Amino acid sequence: MFMNPALINASERRFKQADFAPAALNRKLGDGPIPMTVEQKRARMRQLLAQTDNTVSARIGLERIINGNELDSINYLAKGIVASRSVCRIQLKDARSNLVGYASGFLIGPGLMMTNNHVFGRPADAINSVADFDYELDIAGMEREPVRFGFEPNKLFYTNDRLDYSIVAVAPVSLAGGRRLIDWGWLPLSGQPGKGDPGEYLTIIQHPSGQPKQVCVRDNKLLKYVGDFAWYMTDTSSGSSGSPAFNRFWQVIAIHHSGIAKKDAQGRTLTKDGKVWDSSMDETSINWIANEGVRISAIVADLKLTVGSHPLVKPVLDEVQPPLPAVTEKAAMPPLNGNGSDHDVWFEQSGNVTSLVVPLRIPVPFFRKNGHILPEAGPIQPATAPVAGPVNGARIGLLTGRPMESVHIDQSTLGSRSGYKPNFIGAGKFSVPLPKIPASLKSRIATLKSNPSKSELKYFNYSVVMNKVRKLAFFTAVNIDGGAQQDVGKREGDSWLRDPRIDKDFQVGNEFYGKQSTFEADRSANPFDRGHLVRRLDATWGNSVDQAKEHGDDSFHFTNCCPQFWSFNQGKQLWAGLEDYTRDELLKRREKGVVITGPIFDGPDADGADLPDPAGRPHKDPVFGGLAIPKYFWKILVSKGNGRLKAAAFIVSQRHLIMDIDRIHDAEKLSAEDVEVFQVSISDIAKLTKLDFGKLAQADSHEATGVGPRLIQTFDDIRI
Repeated sequence: MFMNPALINASERRFKQADFAPAALNRKLGDGPIPMTVEQKRARMRQLLAQTDNTVSARIGLERIINGNELDSINYLAKGIVASRSVCRIQLKDARSNLVGYASGFLIGPGLMMTNNHVFGRPADAINSVADFDYELDIAGMEREPVRFGFEPNKLFYTNDRLDYSIVAVAPVSLAGGRRLIDWGWLPLSGQPGKGDPGEYLTIIQHPSGQPKQVCVRDNKLLKYVGDFAWYMTDTSSGSSGSPAFNRFWQVIAIHHSGIAKKDAQGRTLTKDGKVWDSSMDETSINWIANEGVRISAIVADLKLTVGSHPLVKPVLDEVQPPLPAVTEKAAMPPLNGNGSDHDVWFEQSGNVTSLVVPLRIPVPFFRKNGHILPEAGPIQPATAPVAGPVNGARIGLLTGRPMESVHIDQSTLGSRSGYKPNFIGAGKFSVPLPKIPASLKSRIATLKSNPSKSELKYFNYSVVMNKVRKLAFFTAVNIDGGAQQDVGKREGDSWLRDPRIDKDFQVGNEFYGKQSTFEADRSANPFDRGHLVRRLDATWGNSVDQAKEHGDDSFHFTNCCPQFWSFNQGKQLWAGLEDYTRDELLKRREKGVVITGPIFDGPDADGADLPDPAGRPHKDPVFGGLAIPKYFWKILVSKGNGRLKAAAFIVSQRHLIMDIDRIHDAEKLSAEDVEVFQVSISDIAKLTKLDFGKLAQADSHEATGVGPRLIQTFDDIRI
């Protein structure tokens, strides 16, 4: 793939903004222990546990990270071989099927491949191109015959130019016939951020310059995260675009897409021998000083918001595991050295292919259960759809083995909902009442039809108070019980309802959200998604799985919904991650907590900054589709510790995404700046919302009252 000037320029701008010298940072990180605070170690332990699903493996992994220990079990090699199968060379061909270049790509789900946007920028780029699997050297150093598959962009093609990635459907059967794509498996994608720490080593499997498959095992250190991008010292080349970058657990943490070349004082690109490079030279001669990849966590967030309902994308988001590679049978041929021992080499037959096998025994632990072969990390899932057939009216999730039922809300029992409980954490000093709305805003409160003196809408485990003028919630408040959480599996579809207890005109419904172009890359018709204020997972606790599901389904009321720009990306990931952070702590300690959330209406802008100015004058929110869209949202997390309440407050800004909303049909606006998250003081949120949070201001664990807002880039930045 040839260099894309616009792509290189964008990478260079981020490189300058990040303000770091790769070589100096590489030396600073060194090969020794990575300094970590106690909080950072705990956070990394949680991440490793989620990655490995094994307490022992997570503990060993953490020890290796902080001690710089590069020793690994020998099965690391076997797992790498399995991971490499899903990586292919892409032959780029024009409308006349002329070869115009090479790139790399990898399968991410059944029948679905990922590569860069600058490789496939439109469906036409993929129509005549070819994916070459098994284009690599065998143990004897001979080229294996590649197995070629065509692309089917008519089934699915989605691209994002800012994140520089594209996904495209691949034909299920090879061009020559007889080979199934499913035999090459796929690489599951995890949306969890922070799957690697600066100083850790990455591995990139690639087809540099269209050559047979190669792997970089040296000089491949993760240097820095910059928003949705990762910087690393890894050897790549032209044709490496679209390659997966792995952490030590063979999880994909980024897709490689660009690099930064060393330049002279005149801004000219230099070669490795110090000469000035020009387009007549091969790109492999360029002196690349650092490489950039797009973080998988950002890509997964984008997929969820754009094409998450597509049947080819759902297995990706559900992290369905690929089948084990097929085991070939030994042919009835005599061993070459004649004695039949474990050290023999032999011929092995698989279909029409005969291979010379030199046994290298690498133990990968498996065991049998109920007639199935299971790996140490859990069951190998079928490679078809993400759900099995219907059982008693519900489909069964392959990951959880539990019913995946559609959201169902019984509104005939709304009057019996207990709602948010102020004494949930404890009575007296531990009580957390609902925020109070000042007299100046009383006329804006939506009251109950049956009792105009009341405004609290009570649901299972949470409550809402609505602003009838803005048709959105003043705030929501949810109780979370870490000791009663239930695993209800993944939901299947959304089914949102208006609450009949207040006037329907005081709520925003499908008349606004229904115009979403869910399956299209162009979201200009309506770029706003239904954003939960109280998350379903926060409410899914109770005495049984069925009860917890009923509680979680209750979160699908439009009163609990706020318009959120579809490309929240990493910012939205962090926003949800704040709740994950607290919820994980509550689950671990089996304790109780509270989350209070809401929008900031007409937030005062601070000279174009991402944060509203608590001392400023209100600034009208922009209007889209007849609805004023909040520029900012706030969240307060409350728990108990050391005999007192602990509270922390946050603001997320989508201001840059929506301020020019009258120009939203300009496609450039759909790739605007990232959403940012800040930890702020509760007193500042009180000024911005005019709500009274009572004693929570005294329980604030953040030092923002003295030092100002804190930009949250990773969970390690959070202070609770």
